[in-house]
Amino acid sequence: MRPTSDAIAIAVLAAFLLFVAINLQAGWVFGVDALLIGLLMVGWLSARATLRGVAVRRRMVPEAFEGEAIAVTLTVTVRHGRRYFLELRDAIPGVTAAASVIPVCDSRSPAAVTYRTTAQRRGVHQADAVDLQTAGLAGLFTSRRRLEARSTLTIFPRYWPLAEFPLPGTISEGESTPLPAREGLEITGVREFRDGDSLRHVHWRSTARRGTLVVREFERSGRQPLALLLDTSSTAYTSAGGGEAFEDLVRAAASIAFAVTQAGHDVQLVAATRQTPLIAVTGWAQALHWLARVQPDGQLPLAEVYAAALPPGAGVVVCSPSADAVAMLAHRGVAVAAVLVDVASYAESQSAPSARTAHPVASRGGNGTHLDDSTAAGEMLLEALGVPCAVLRCGEEVGACLRSLTH
Repeated sequence: MRPTSDAIAIAVLAAFLLFVAINLQAGWVFGVDALLIGLLMVGWLSARATLRGVAVRRRMVPEAFEGEAIAVTLTVTVRHGRRYFLELRDAIPGVTAAASVIPVCDSRSPAAVTYRTTAQRRGVHQADAVDLQTAGLAGLFTSRRRLEARSTLTIFPRYWPLAEFPLPGTISEGESTPLPAREGLEITGVREFRDGDSLRHVHWRSTARRGTLVVREFERSGRQPLALLLDTSSTAYTSAGGGEAFEDLVRAAASIAFAVTQAGHDVQLVAATRQTPLIAVTGWAQALHWLARVQPDGQLPLAEVYAAALPPGAGVVVCSPSADAVAMLAHRGVAVAAVLVDVASYAESQSAPSARTAHPVASRGGNGTHLDDSTAAGEMLLEALGVPCAVLRCGEEVGACLRSLTH
């Protein structure tokens, strides 16, 4: 409970009038002083009582993508009586905080307010409470209370649709190979539609008969899922801007996973979580949940993660800030494609905000592109080894960088 500046002014005035009334023994001055003191008491009691017996419930979508608008509805209920001028402050992790005001709320009819916010940060976020504030009937005292309102919001990384993506070992200089489609797969039956399924495979006759979307189920050919190795080494992202550099790598991995799964393949996601490789062979929906949770907390070198998770010589797409780790795999005869991130460019962007201007997309064979020495040397090394490579830098669009691999 905190007094406002008006309450302090009224209290000072009441004290002064009390001093005057005692000295002058004027009854009307005592009356005015009593009114001011009564006003302060009403303001204090109303602010204190307003937040009693109040509950808040939050309703929102459980999943969203980075940059997506989200509608959040807060419903306020009171056990008895009526409440006035309730201010709700909702700070859900991963999204833009918002404040809303409910002028009046009655016990017979709960009041609801809806605000729109934006998903900002990838991850699985727990929202535990809503801050409720009121100034009471007189607006002289501010009372605050934190009310429990538990919700879970999963924010998926943003991705860019890619019409084609080079599979490791199938692309040469200046050449692009689209991902193979589902042609040639045998139909084994039908099943209910799941997130990530293509509408091209809806079986409309069965859908009309059952009243719900049904898709054709294909027998997979003997093709292996595309391995996607994400470098989660905790030491690779410790410098300034490292966190955002890792987020761009995750967005690149999501874009690749989308292209692969839409072409009919599964994707084998590989990363290190502390001392253990984390492996998942998934479709698109499952890949999104995997990528929403992954964090740069690995303690294993990239080569060790590859050796522990994949068969020797298996082709792989590597998303990493280290060209040396990719080169080590290439020296071992592994068919590899690389998406590198220039962590130094993110550090420069944070130290000099004016340097956020987007540079031309860096890719294998790019001209006129400014890179720091280590990134340029790594790109030249991979080019010499024949490794398809794209480089992410701060200010670039991830999708344009990945498309440069096919040019």
